[in-house]
Parts: sequence; structure tokens; C-alpha cells
Amino acid sequence: MKKVFLILVAFLILINQARTQWFIQYSSNPSQSIYCLKFYNEMTGYHSGVLYNSSTFNIYKTTNGGINYISQNSNYTAQRFMSIFIISPDTVLISGNYGKILRTTNGGLNWVTQYSDTTLQFWGLYFTNSLTGYVVGSYGTIMKTTNGGINWSPLITNVQTALDGIWFVNENTGYVGGANVVLKTTNAGLNWINVYGSFISPFETATAFYFSNVNTGLYCTNAGRIVKTTNGGANWILVHSINGGIWGMSFVNSDTGYCCTSTGKILKTTNAGELWGEQNTPLNENLYEIHFPTALTGYVASWSGKILKTTNGGLTYISRLNEPIVKNYILEQNYPNPFNSYTSIVFSIPENKQVSLQIYDLTGKKVLTLVNSFLIAGKYEISFNAENLSSGVYYYKLLTSDKLLVKKLVLIK
Repeated sequence: MKKVFLILVAFLILINQARTQWFIQYSSNPSQSIYCLKFYNEMTGYHSGVLYNSSTFNIYKTTNGGINYISQNSNYTAQRFMSIFIISPDTVLISGNYGKILRTTNGGLNWVTQYSDTTLQFWGLYFTNSLTGYVVGSYGTIMKTTNGGINWSPLITNVQTALDGIWFVNENTGYVGGANVVLKTTNAGLNWINVYGSFISPFETATAFYFSNVNTGLYCTNAGRIVKTTNGGANWILVHSINGGIWGMSFVNSDTGYCCTSTGKILKTTNAGELWGEQNTPLNENLYEIHFPTALTGYVASWSGKILKTTNGGLTYISRLNEPIVKNYILEQNYPNPFNSYTSIVFSIPENKQVSLQIYDLTGKKVLTLVNSFLIAGKYEISFNAENLSSGVYYYKLLTSDKLLVKKLVLIK
């Protein structure tokens, strides 16, 4: 009984430790699912849910980092908006079901319907500059504007499947994903070729994309998979998978990115998507959209109409790796090393123990405690954000009641 109790305590500590990075900042009233969310910077952002109470005030704006949201009039009731793109704080476009594309040029004081087709659903929206943009949706639909969203023209895709995720690397090269398909253009949408991607069923859908250059990129799917290419879509490799779906993806630079899932988890990578750690949140429901307007500040929209926020970019979080048997105490070399702000530390403990993982400078002064908890035997990974430390050489120490392991890390900014 005592052993079971200690394991339960350890589990609760781990959950609480990870949750501290994300907090519920906003809850919609009346409650409504929030399907799209986007921020121009850490202060100014928009989101939208769907109201079924005859209200047309279903677009929301904040100018103080999500502390308050002001409702705005879309002029539609029961309208489900699915994607937002912010060109400037005042010029914003939003698209959704019933083929609606709305635009504001005065920060949402007025929203003008620029396109409507009740036979279509629009799920993805992306602009390559202030005038040129694309919207994607049902029946293989891709439409393009060259005048800031005032007029839209259909493009030829030669597919009929639903399209969702969209990303342009530059004004010519872009990717669009959908159910069992990844389309690529290298001439600003004039032609689209199917580079196929990697799918496990006809219904698996590429829900979000990120490309750091014309060759290297990733997409996530509603089947809980993250897939990567390093040759412009010629080949795709599975880099991570979970139980459930992954709905949104946001990268703050080519190395550091986040995904939101159907189980209330946040996934994070600090090495361009090769490895992903897991963060818990206060929710265990669908997280539909995630956006990091800065390296440290991120927002997540949820099924129950809540918006989560972090202000430390997941400063430090711990995840238990799938290692069936651990026989020895091991403290691995951090990677990458040297590193610029973000690095990962992996350690193993063969028995349930109170564990401390600490950072010291060259003078022997303790500058940070990354872990100080009772942990279950196993292998763990720590994602460590050293944004607040100065460049230099540091030591990290793993301490238990009967073990001390030390390694050196080098921070270069």
C-alpha cells in the first residue's frame, strides 16, 4: 500500500510540474468551442468560436495579451470560423464554413464578407504578402487573391479531397495538406503536384504545416502523427506519434516548435522536430489551435472555449520516455551542446527516488533547479530553456540520496 501511495504521489507531482507552464487565461461565456486563434504579437490577437444563441458577435479581439477580449460582429449567426490570418493589427482575414471569407481593415470594427459559397467549407488561410493569399477547403478547393482578399479566384488542383493545412515558404513555393494528400506548388499556385506525404489511412488528414526552407518541413495529422521531409517532399519520415489527434502546429524558429493535441497535451521540439517532449495542461480535451507570437509567449484554443497561455515557452518540462527496463543511474550529455538557449537533458534512475537536477556556474554557485521531485524508476528527458542565463560554461548535477552525477554544458548566445 505504501509503495502504491508513493507512486501515486510521484505521478501527481509530475503532472503538477508540467502544468505550471500553461494556465487557463480565458473562458468563453457562454461556453463555445474555439476553433481558430492567431496573434500578431504577444499583445494583439483574435479568436473565434461558434455561438448558437442567435448572436452575431462571434469574433473576439484582445490588445492586452488575452487579459480581456472584445466581441466583434461578424454579421452571421451559428457561423463556425476555422482559420485566421493577420496581415497587420488592423488588417485581418478569417475563413470558415459555408464558404465564408471575411476581412477587416480597421481592427475588427467592421467585418466585410469578401466571399461566400454555402457549398464549401474553408479550413486553411495563408498570405505570402499583404496582397497575395490562399484559402483551402472542401472538395480539393484552393482559391487565391492578389488584392488583399477583396477578390478570390479558384485554382486547379485535380483532387477532390478535403484540404486543411497550408504553409508557404516564400511567394512561389507552398504546401497544402488534406485527407491522404500533400500538394506542392513552386509557381505561386499556378500548378499543384501531389507529393503524397505519408498516411496510414484514406481519412488521415494533414492538419498543419511548418517549413523552415524549401526542403525542410513537417506536418501533423488527425491520426496523431508528425511527419518530416528534408528534400522538398520527395520523401517523408515519421518522427513522432501519439494516441489521439494533433490539430495545430506553431514554430518560433527552425528548431523550436509546438503542437496541440486532442488529449490536452502540448508537444514540443527543440531540434527541428527530430524529438518531441510532452507537456501537460490543465485540460484533457481537444486543443484546436496553438500560436506562439514570440519565443516565450504562446496561446492555445480549446474545445470547451478556454484559452491557455504560457509566458515562459515551456521554460523547463519533464517527460518520461518509453524505456521498459532501467538498470543503472545514467546522466547523458545534453544535446545540442554547445547550444543557444534551448537544450535537452536525459537521465535514468533504476529505482523510485527523490531526484534533484541542478545547474551550477563555474564558481560553484547554483543558478537553477530543474527537477526536485520524487520520481518513478525510468528514463526522463528535460527540455531546458536557458534564455535567462548568460553565455558560458555550466555544470548540471543529478543528485539522489546515494548518487551524484555531473556533466558540463556550454551556452552560446
